[in-house]
Amino acid sequence: MTHTAPGHRPIRLRVVVPVLDSRELVGKAEAEYRGFARPGTEVSAVPLARGTHSIEAEFDSALAAPETIRLIIEAEAAGIDAVSICCFTDPGLAAARECVSIPVIGEGEAALHAAAMLSMRFTVVITETPLFPLIRRVVHRYGLSDRLASVRAAGASVLALDETRLPHLIAECTDAVERDGAECIVMGCTGTGFDMAAEVESALAARFGVHVPVIDPGRVAVAMAEAFVGAGLRHSKLTYPRPAFARREYGFAG
Repeated sequence: MTHTAPGHRPIRLRVVVPVLDSRELVGKAEAEYRGFARPGTEVSAVPLARGTHSIEAEFDSALAAPETIRLIIEAEAAGIDAVSICCFTDPGLAAARECVSIPVIGEGEAALHAAAMLSMRFTVVITETPLFPLIRRVVHRYGLSDRLASVRAAGASVLALDETRLPHLIAECTDAVERDGAECIVMGCTGTGFDMAAEVESALAARFGVHVPVIDPGRVAVAMAEAFVGAGLRHSKLTYPRPAFARREYGFAG
């Protein structure tokens, strides 16, 4: 199958939110992605029919992968131009790229590589301290461990992370710059319903008198998906070859 840039028609972007449907996460994620997209980009979000209510462990990420892959296969069949996986752990990302030919963007991969382009050392802010090893594994997966200044915690679970945690987030990010040598901040959990990254970035600029980038993975993933589609780019099938078997034993069609 040959894919080219869509020309003057709207780019169709599918956001796979790899958790069960809920007003707290899926609705806010879809609204945020639509706000991130350029005029003319059509954004649709889909949750999992089978999975967990949040991803807060490697176990949750593994459970989300099969249904995430299925939704990405369905997106390509429906004529979607690109897919973004709305989770910092990028569940099923490499496997999905094997199964489809349209661009598939992982929020974590996109945000971390953007941070490495914008700075020499970055800090990732995640929800709670038990997730620190998981975040370090994600960073290692993308070959950026030597650029990681630290991992910091917002001090709230995924479902409880909201604007009330902003003062704590600003304090943690300020400390990461001062104590850990961070030159850029990556928000490892988004979908809060407000522009958390912009608020933290503004506070850091006021504190240090210079620009310190604060990356929202969703915003970067949307921009990257739009750029790939516009440039006619997609992943290499030498890197991500199509699976030899359809795996109908898991309910996947050939």
